[in-house]
Amino acid sequence: MENDWEKYYKNSIGICGSMPDFRLIQYLDLVSKGNVLDLGIGEGRNSIPFAVKSFNIDGIDTSDTALSQCKEVFDKQGLNVNLVNCNLKDYNIKQDNYNLIIIANVLNFFNKLNINMIIHGIREGLKEDGILYLSVFSTLEPKYSELNISQKQVEENTFYLEERNSYVHYFTQNEITEYFSDFELICLYEGIEYDISHGNPHYHGGIEFMARKKRIIT
Repeated sequence: MENDWEKYYKNSIGICGSMPDFRLIQYLDLVSKGNVLDLGIGEGRNSIPFAVKSFNIDGIDTSDTALSQCKEVFDKQGLNVNLVNCNLKDYNIKQDNYNLIIIANVLNFFNKLNINMIIHGIREGLKEDGILYLSVFSTLEPKYSELNISQKQVEENTFYLEERNSYVHYFTQNEITEYFSDFELICLYEGIEYDISHGNPHYHGGIEFMARKKRIIT
């Protein structure tokens, strides 16, 4: 049975646009050369700039079509990428292995239990001084207001969408910063932006968060 992401990628190329997230690339030079893990890599837009600079890229996604398109994009540029088809809630992140972990617009589609599990894996997977880049839809997202009217929350700021057979959770700034309160903050942005990267122009409310795992001093 096809998952929802596979249906999306089969019906639309570039559903998240082709350009990397601006704030991720803005701080590219802060990331030590080494290993990058892109959770929900899609077609690879956020990892390509690091592959160009000879980082080792591991990409995880649950859509065969997305992974195939990603491999094609990397191959055309003569870049290497290691791709795995796996649901993020089932993926075991190698501990103390990554200089950068990217999770962009993916973490929303889980319930609280699985969000906690994925974040625990991210924390464990980063090396000391490793950097996390995370982007999520926030409670400023227009769809959040619509769902609050039409549906009942199953958990705080969380809905279950029967048509997608999926949860959708909308984050607050405090929620994100509490998960990584012991990290060194690099960037925290929340706002509403006009999105022209895919489909008809529309608005999104989101949070972008970038932080460094602090070195343990003994």
